[in-house]
Amino acid sequence: MILPPTTPKSENRSAARVFADALREEAFTGEISTEVSSRLLAATDNSIYQIMPALVVFPRDGDDLDRIAAVAARPEHHTIRFSPRGGGTGTNGQSLTEHVVIDTSRHTNRILSIELERLRATVEPGVVLAQLNSALEDADLFFPPSTSTATRVTIGGMVGTDACGKGSRVYGRTGDYIESLELLLPDGRQITCRRYSAEELDTSPDNASLALAREVRNILQGAETGIRTQFPKLSRSLTGYNLREALGHDGSIDLARLVTGAEGTLGLVRSITVRLEHRPQHKAVVVIRYHNFDEALRDAQWLLESDPTAIETLDHRLYGLAKRDEGWHLVADAMQADDADNHAVTTNFVEISASTSGELETRLQELAERLRERGSSHSITRDPVQMAELWNIRSRSVGMLGRTSDTRKPIPFVEDTVVPPEHLADYIREFCALLDDHGVDYAMFGHVDVGCLHVRPALDMASPDDARLVRSISDEVVALVKRYRGLLWGEHGKGFRGEYTREFFGESLYPVLGRIKAAFDPNNRMNPGKIVDPIAGAQGVIEIDQAPLRGERDARIGGTTRLAWNDAIACNGNGVCFDWSFANTICPSYKVTRDRVHSPKGRATLLREWLKQLADNDLTPSAIPSRRPRRRRASHQEDFSHEVFDAMSGCLGCKACATQCPVHVDIPEMRSRFLEAYHRVYRRPLRDYALAGTELAAPWLGRAPALGRVMLRNRGVQRCLKAFGISDAPAPASPGGLVVAKQHGYQVARSWQQAKARLASSGSCVALLPDAFTAYYENETLPAVCRLVEANGYEPVVLPYRPSGKALHVHGFMDGFRGTAGKLVSALESVLETHRPVVAIEASVGLFLRDECRGVTTGKRPLPIWLLPEWLARHSAASAPTTTALSDSPYHLFLHCTEKTAVPAVGNLWAEAFQQAGLPMQTVNSGCCGMAGAYGHQSEHYERSHALYNASWAPTVNQQHPDRILATGFSCRSQTERFGGIRPRHPAVALADAFKENAGRAPAANKRNARDHAASG
Repeated sequence: MILPPTTPKSENRSAARVFADALREEAFTGEISTEVSSRLLAATDNSIYQIMPALVVFPRDGDDLDRIAAVAARPEHHTIRFSPRGGGTGTNGQSLTEHVVIDTSRHTNRILSIELERLRATVEPGVVLAQLNSALEDADLFFPPSTSTATRVTIGGMVGTDACGKGSRVYGRTGDYIESLELLLPDGRQITCRRYSAEELDTSPDNASLALAREVRNILQGAETGIRTQFPKLSRSLTGYNLREALGHDGSIDLARLVTGAEGTLGLVRSITVRLEHRPQHKAVVVIRYHNFDEALRDAQWLLESDPTAIETLDHRLYGLAKRDEGWHLVADAMQADDADNHAVTTNFVEISASTSGELETRLQELAERLRERGSSHSITRDPVQMAELWNIRSRSVGMLGRTSDTRKPIPFVEDTVVPPEHLADYIREFCALLDDHGVDYAMFGHVDVGCLHVRPALDMASPDDARLVRSISDEVVALVKRYRGLLWGEHGKGFRGEYTREFFGESLYPVLGRIKAAFDPNNRMNPGKIVDPIAGAQGVIEIDQAPLRGERDARIGGTTRLAWNDAIACNGNGVCFDWSFANTICPSYKVTRDRVHSPKGRATLLREWLKQLADNDLTPSAIPSRRPRRRRASHQEDFSHEVFDAMSGCLGCKACATQCPVHVDIPEMRSRFLEAYHRVYRRPLRDYALAGTELAAPWLGRAPALGRVMLRNRGVQRCLKAFGISDAPAPASPGGLVVAKQHGYQVARSWQQAKARLASSGSCVALLPDAFTAYYENETLPAVCRLVEANGYEPVVLPYRPSGKALHVHGFMDGFRGTAGKLVSALESVLETHRPVVAIEASVGLFLRDECRGVTTGKRPLPIWLLPEWLARHSAASAPTTTALSDSPYHLFLHCTEKTAVPAVGNLWAEAFQQAGLPMQTVNSGCCGMAGAYGHQSEHYERSHALYNASWAPTVNQQHPDRILATGFSCRSQTERFGGIRPRHPAVALADAFKENAGRAPAANKRNARDHAASG
């Protein structure tokens, strides 16, 4: 089956391609994409809409942006229209268009200057908020506007919506911090947008910027009375366009205040100069617990008397979801009451900041005393780690809502209404009644201190009946919020809600918006259909039920297929996977490419389109017919499946998305299933068979490891591997770990029956599960783990080696995986009948058995396999001998990506083990090393693999003594050896060496401890 080459066509594509050709002729240095995959990624954001653009342009720098404006100004391209795009986190389709998308996030993301003495910075529009604040950290400065999407939202995008979030009562909005910005207009003009004084406007020589400012002054001065009376007196006031702030009482005009909040409808931002603030030096968070949501909302009024930086709330639904969040263990003591009878169902987070510690403590004591007087259950945290995680839980609220199993998901379309804070509780009571009348569930969270609560009604957008509710609920909410003298858009911009603009600006001011639009963009070429039409514009503002919905396309995928591929459907575009920092795990392939096709959202989007195209051809993935002979890809290049395949091939399989994505979109699992279907039609490269067979081949290499090492050094063999697309293949250890463990006198079982008999014979036995790496490619780790188990008073029993099927699974050999994994699982289930612990040495293998192998276990339940640090935390000797470290410098421990994302507490578990051994150790905050099993050995990934290592691991590795570097993953150790010139040890080796130095000091205590723990398994 060959899938059609394109998805829905845009009538604008021909003109857009002519524009693209002209742009290339102007020495444009960025990328221009007409591929379906890139256009699909620009067709969605974090909203309910999906609109396919004709073209996506990725400028490399400001010069490229100039080239875009210059080519756009030519008469032959006057029909080309543009929509700027930043982080792709818009909740109402702000950047979605059928025209040309200009995406500044990939390349146009440099911090151009930081002027510490002037407290300002100049950035390109694609700079991420967290990126800027990270660069300012050493100077104790920050850019104050805050968003829950700080790890991926761009400053240009924040300008587009005049973004704000937590702390806006004190710090205000983005527009409050814009000193100036350079704006490119589609007619070729470059405008400096800043505040122009009345004197400048009256006396300075004319130029493009002043001419525009004078035109704007004429427009606004004629409407000044209406502006002063119509704009609501709210901290979250009207934007798009912010007429009130643009018109100064002194006759000045601030063009930047008009562009801020304009959602790209006035021009293309080239650079932005922002004002900075000093970071508050002393902060604390007070968590107040409530039995009902209304109580939490009404408390906000008196809490404001404490002048907090922020008051944020979570309703009972989000409180329940937070308890299942990966970070709950870090905040449980703050969010849960000690008294079981005082069980909370909702919370307010109150942040207090001060310039001195004394002032902070005084304010905290005053607030705590008032809370005690009111009988309010609360806790105070000053711990920076816990405070950060509390705010992380709040930031992840949006994503957590998408994790519900119901087909109805909480979605954004009326989620940022704002009313005067004193009326918030009454307003929300009516809002809830409105939704209850429609039979719609919902969740609520947000900024109660400014009267902006995020309300997400739960709808199934694949259902036409539910989709129609968007209109009726929106209309009713507009009427409700107007009664409370509030706004429909208090934070996230208008997007496809622009049809309601007239309702809030009024009949007198609405035409003023059109005149402003006409002054900047008279031909309606910038993000047409949003906010307002210019006076002479031909196209109207797009209404909410005219914009194409993503759910309409999802509905074409059959119910059984949607259920089987739910992760692809469930991706809601929250964009956590666009995290900019290499210190964070998710998502390495996106970080190294900045190409959103190579992100979990990108891959889920392409899979969803693939499923839809299959459905359009009356097929499902499992029903794709297997061809003999299979086709060569080159003979059918037009097949959309190839674009999906290319995206999947770039995945490192770290599985960070399976836990760090708020809705747990597991791309590696879906990749394996896609590859299985794809290769029913298209031939596999021979390399796939070689890599998939590595676990099966390991014992054979282990029989003659010296020969294997010699062969891998042979130039002919190296040329052969290179021809296969394999680089730096690891050599087997000589001898391997199993042999060395046996040489050291540890019991290495010859058969599973022998292992089971020994485990059943003694309550102090511990089963160790060898893997291909520690059994045959290393000879230090497995014996060290045996020594460590023994030092804690237990008897290690090394199980026979058997392939796990992991390599088969990674490459999509699903039948082979099920057969191979099934054999190992069956053997392990038999061993587990002894009630003795089975401990995996290689974390990735242990987690693979827990997760991917659930489908082949009895009852489809996860295997109760211990990871080594988990077992050590539970079973380490209570009076284990301690040692003085050989050096005062600590060990630096790098954790395997899959390990630290699947088991967030694993760093603490290792720290406890090292502390007990008297060894100083620090867990390194790092992302992916770039190896990820076979990924780094595939020649086409070499450069990206190297770049990931250099960005994430090299800075720490290069600064430390080689003996102090530890890594839990075999592939991580191999990668560090390849690019860093040193091979880190497994942390168990360092621990075992410490115990070895103290051998015999406390054997009795260890044996007693073993007996004490024998019953616990």
